[in-house]
Amino acid sequence: MIELPVGGAEVMAEAVGELTEGVEIRDAQTIIRAGAGRAVIVAQCRPEVEAEVLAEVEAVAGRLKAAGVEAEPLSVRRREAHEDEWRDVWKQYFRATRVGRTFLVRPSWDLKPASEGDRIIDIDPGRAFGTGGHASTRLVIGLCEEIADRRVARFLDLGCGSGILSMVAAQLWPSARGLAVDIDPEAVATTLENLERNQIATVDTRVGVLSDVAEVSDLVLANIEAGVLAPLAVDFPARVVPGGTVVLSGLLAEQAEAVTAAFVGAGFALELRRDEDEWAALSLRR
Repeated sequence: MIELPVGGAEVMAEAVGELTEGVEIRDAQTIIRAGAGRAVIVAQCRPEVEAEVLAEVEAVAGRLKAAGVEAEPLSVRRREAHEDEWRDVWKQYFRATRVGRTFLVRPSWDLKPASEGDRIIDIDPGRAFGTGGHASTRLVIGLCEEIADRRVARFLDLGCGSGILSMVAAQLWPSARGLAVDIDPEAVATTLENLERNQIATVDTRVGVLSDVAEVSDLVLANIEAGVLAPLAVDFPARVVPGGTVVLSGLLAEQAEAVTAAFVGAGFALELRRDEDEWAALSLRR
């Protein structure tokens, strides 16, 4: 477990994730919480790569500090664990949750009965991010509900994680075709499992990054992080139809202006911003 200030968590998690069996980020808004302004990265690795992981943690902390991102205090704790523990821990904390105005997100071990008007998402997050329990995910879902009356024939879920946003979009725009993309093959496999679990056949999946997407969409959903989104802004117009919408989150509120500026500079216009605690989400039109 690696604990550090929340601003550097996504960068640290990405670096550690490349060396381990997957990572989970906990902060003040996740189901399993960290302290205010802090984040805990939980990673499971094989014993033979432990030294490499620890060296990478130290190297990333140095790069964060050099870039002016707060990285201290930082602590690392380790213990031995069986790989099944990663999945089983969700069953202690992840319960059926209402998200946005209409969605009920349910794990297989808590199939709470639906009420009239509920849109159901049955999900097993596995090792992928996305249960609806994090503020950034809730913000994206809420913005999608706000723009649900728009015409969407095709959508892209970039950095799909568990696939929850793909399933939200598939229910809000049932006639649309979707594409769920993630750099992590396990996340894509988890998305596919969850799509099948919800009998959604209108969303394709792909391992890759934005540059691997040739399709042009009416709606792009990206719940990633500011450090990834801002540099990618110039690549978004080629994937969004004129008049199309981009919904972004994974942003700390203090990072929202910089990400907005990057997308405005790429030809988008900010139309909506929603904040929850220290997190923000943006809706922009091309």
